[in-house]
Amino acid sequence: MTTMIVERNPTQQALNTMHFNTIEKVKATHKTAYAILALAAIVLLSACSETTAAPDEDVRPQHRVLVTEVQAQTLELERSFAARTEGNMVAEVRARVGGVLESRDFDEGQFVEAGTIMFSIEKAPYEVDLQKAQAELTSAEAVFNEARRDWARVENLFVDGAISARERDQTQSRLEAAEADVQSAQASYEDVKLRYDYTEIVAPIDGVASRESVSVGNLISENDTLATIVSLDPIYVHFNVNESDIAAGYLLRNTDISGENEKGSGPAARLRFSDGREHPETGYIDYVSRVVDRERGTIEARAVIPNPNMDLLPGQFVRVQLPQIEMPYAITVPQRAIIQSGRQAVVYIVDNQDIVQVREVTLGVRVGNEQLIEQGLASGDRVIIEGLSMLQPGTQVNVEIAE
Repeated sequence: MTTMIVERNPTQQALNTMHFNTIEKVKATHKTAYAILALAAIVLLSACSETTAAPDEDVRPQHRVLVTEVQAQTLELERSFAARTEGNMVAEVRARVGGVLESRDFDEGQFVEAGTIMFSIEKAPYEVDLQKAQAELTSAEAVFNEARRDWARVENLFVDGAISARERDQTQSRLEAAEADVQSAQASYEDVKLRYDYTEIVAPIDGVASRESVSVGNLISENDTLATIVSLDPIYVHFNVNESDIAAGYLLRNTDISGENEKGSGPAARLRFSDGREHPETGYIDYVSRVVDRERGTIEARAVIPNPNMDLLPGQFVRVQLPQIEMPYAITVPQRAIIQSGRQAVVYIVDNQDIVQVREVTLGVRVGNEQLIEQGLASGDRVIIEGLSMLQPGTQVNVEIAE
């Protein structure tokens, strides 16, 4: 029997030994991990058992909210509205007869008084017409005078029986016709004279004149616009008020529609410019519409503001400031307490059991950082102002009163 001796490679033997040791270490690590997982499962089962054993304990903390208790009070509200100025009268200076424009007799942009001659039209054609009308009137008057003398003679002859009734009637008819011709000629003369007078175009109102629309030397037609005059003292200021605004009721109550009150007795009004300056003169409200605009839901109002220095100009944007309006039993809440969804506004309140409820409210005007509530809240209601996030109606909360 032959014995075979196999020689081992020292390097290979070392590698085999290293591999064996690594496998043993991995097995040991796995055993340790299994032991840790088993211990964790035991702890979890123990916690579940403890929870099951005490089902009545509520470990969840209540939602904390900050509330304010609202109270009715008397407010004095200042209301102002965007407005635009307008002249109290605007008149277009128009030609009432045609012809060649001979002169402009005013300074553009200057104040003119009613009756001041502003333009002159060539008079010669109208002078000729006036002379003709005068001649026709004189002729008609001569015929009438002759007919009147004839009538005086015929009337006496008829009384004496010298002429017939028919001759008397014919003479009387000629007198009446001559009288009618005089009246017609007089009317024609007055018409021609009026047109002659229209060759001088005068200012229809007091005010500031615009620049000329037609220059001297041009042929103009009847009814052509030559300039515009705007009356600036006082000046009108037009503005709109929402029908639900507290100012709408105030203006309607305090503006007379009977015509019995004196001029200037309406509610006071002041103007404020866009840069914050105030107009020095106090005016009054003289007109409030009794019709609500269907599209915008507003009513129109007008203020009359004295403007002696004429520093207010038509077309300016200003704000009309009304006097303080007293509102008793008013309830306000902070703006942050209101939740709006479309046209609906709600607030969250807390009842006596600290349960959350939802109230729909009707909003009024803003008062600083507060919002006036017209309907939906009463004195003593506790309104949530903080902690609204993820809040559900019917939830019991931990209440903290705001200072």
